[in-house]
Amino acid sequence: MSERTKVFDQVYKAAEHFQRTGKHKQVSFRYNPEVRTEFDFSTWKHERDSDSVRNILVEDVRVSSEGMVYAIGVDNRYNLKQFTNKHPQHVRAYRIDRMVI
Repeated sequence: MSERTKVFDQVYKAAEHFQRTGKHKQVSFRYNPEVRTEFDFSTWKHERDSDSVRNILVEDVRVSSEGMVYAIGVDNRYNLKQFTNKHPQHVRAYRIDRMVI
């Protein structure tokens, strides 16, 4: 089973669980630096980006008009939980082909 298939399976199962029960399942992942979007971030961000574990509470899986598959949900981080007590969280989308579990 390829890494991409593992990522899709985990994300899909989490989205399916949310659709069925209304409760989130967390998916932890890293971004693969080899397939990063070209953007003018500072070099320290690029150097440490692949080491940073991200956690998403998946709610849906969607395909864009360009054929890209996205995990849709909200971030799940301790400091974000403190912040979201005062401000509502916005939905995030992560491209599945850039995720590494």
